[in-house]
Amino acid sequence: MRAAGEQPGWAQRLIMALGARQANGQPLSAETRLEQLKMLIDSQRMPMPYSFPVLVGLFALCFVDTIAWYWLAIPVALVFVANWLNRKNMDAFAAADPGPEDVGLWERRSILITIFFAFSTGSIAFFFWVPDDPVKQAYVLTALIISLAPVALITSCSMPSFYAATMPIVLIATARLFLSGEILPIALGGVLLIFTVLLSQLTTRLNGIMMHSITLREDKSGLIEQLFKAKRDSDAARARAEEANRAKSHFLANMSHELRTPLNAIIGFSEVMSSEIFGKHAVPTYKEYANDINRSGQHLLGLINDVLDLSRIEAGRFQITEEEVDIAQLADDCRRILEIRAQGQRVTIVEEYEANLPIFYGDARAMRQTWINLLTNAIKFSPPGSVVKMFVRMEPNGEMRFGVHDNGPGIAEAEIDKVLHAFTQGASGLAQPGKGSGLGLSIVKGLLAVHGGRFELKSKLGEGTQAECVLPPQRLRATSPAKKSA
Repeated sequence: MRAAGEQPGWAQRLIMALGARQANGQPLSAETRLEQLKMLIDSQRMPMPYSFPVLVGLFALCFVDTIAWYWLAIPVALVFVANWLNRKNMDAFAAADPGPEDVGLWERRSILITIFFAFSTGSIAFFFWVPDDPVKQAYVLTALIISLAPVALITSCSMPSFYAATMPIVLIATARLFLSGEILPIALGGVLLIFTVLLSQLTTRLNGIMMHSITLREDKSGLIEQLFKAKRDSDAARARAEEANRAKSHFLANMSHELRTPLNAIIGFSEVMSSEIFGKHAVPTYKEYANDINRSGQHLLGLINDVLDLSRIEAGRFQITEEEVDIAQLADDCRRILEIRAQGQRVTIVEEYEANLPIFYGDARAMRQTWINLLTNAIKFSPPGSVVKMFVRMEPNGEMRFGVHDNGPGIAEAEIDKVLHAFTQGASGLAQPGKGSGLGLSIVKGLLAVHGGRFELKSKLGEGTQAECVLPPQRLRATSPAKKSA
């Protein structure tokens, strides 16, 4: 590898002069030159290059009557040696499996062997030349010119190799023609030079197509490598995220257990103190403090239970106890639980339950928590004097839809996805700090997903909110005759 700013050596300059450049004149990259070498060696493994020594030997037999055998043996031996060197070079290249950093060495070896092979082949123009026999002279020149076609085809993948293989043959044949001193051979030499220029242009065009193929292959390899790297990074990031999620769930489960134990004691003792079971307080303010402690403990216990449920849902370990549940009856029970809170905020709750509803087969506690979370949110954000509607109805496709509609401030459309994430509230929730943790809707969404259902939230600012749950038909059972008669 050359250091930055270092000038190329003579061999590298020769290779660049012979055509190892891009279309913009810049030198080819080491990776591209290595691909060219591989293509060149693959093309030389065809039978045609190996047949050259045999063809030259048979060609020499045509001149045994006019030229001494030892004189004819010289070019045949040179071609055999050149072929042997080329074969050894190809085997060494395959065994070494060189990288881009070694391409310069193998290019020099290949170019030198190719030049030696071309001079060995072109030498027949002098060793097989019969001065007084125009027929055999034409025979020799024709054979040389014909050999240019397969040589150009084999070396077209690398322009330096093409020039190294064809230029010696062309120069020798042209020199042979020019040395005759006659008009016709000299003119024929000019035609040969023009033919060589055309052959060079055609080969350059073919080389450009091959170069484009190499570039596409390199781009594809680069994209595949980037894709595999991105996949490895993605798998590693996912593994880290899963590990972090497991650690978070484990931490939440442990902390929830550790916190609930003393919290239950706080709630119990504060309830005893507020009820004055063991006698009235000497200072009435202590009873108020005990009530505040009890309410705060109840709120904190509910928050801990919500966090534990959410961690179980996210970890996929939320266990449901399946039983037959009357959704309408369950909704009525939840309404009675929250009726006092609704009256305290002067909010009216109305019910619209469709008749002859099927029985839901699922977890009653999860559905109760769903109703309570939705109804609590609706009451919390509804202005005094407004109405909150609870409904249950069947859809034409067999699904059961239930939920709560309110006339509160509503949620901006841009915040609807946001409020469905844990610990996240919309602008209305942020305007009323201390009234929630942002877990209710995310828990509802998770509880429905466990049952194969879905949660839909529709809202606009100033137009209230519609929180609707959808249960799949496979979770519904037909109402029994006894239930209908009741």
